[in-house]
Amino acid sequence: MKRIKYLLQLIDGLWSVPLGFFVFFASGLLLSSIFGMAVGQYDMAFIQPLFLAGTIVVGATNVAVLGLYFTFRTIFYYLYGRVENKVIINISKSDFETLKPIQKICISLFLFLLFVVSVIVVYLNLV
Repeated sequence: MKRIKYLLQLIDGLWSVPLGFFVFFASGLLLSSIFGMAVGQYDMAFIQPLFLAGTIVVGATNVAVLGLYFTFRTIFYYLYGRVENKVIINISKSDFETLKPIQKICISLFLFLLFVVSVIVVYLNLV
């Protein structure tokens, strides 16, 4: 069970990208069935491209991870770990745990803002 959880977290594109496209499709059907055609200046259709933008960013991230795996395998193993003697060894996780709390906050905030900005950029290109 731990191995399956590890693989689902490592290769999240197998389930997150199809789920994102399903939510994109379902949100269009749901919004059109509830609200019908847009009336006046308020239209709920702006929500649907947001789901598509999130799915595109996740898909692009998965492509980047695959590129990292095929091009720089040592860096990939450092970031995502490897299985040795049926034990998952992740060096970057142990390195992250040795950082000071303010460094952890800065790294986490930077990565969060990077993904938020990338979703906003993709969303604005879709709309």
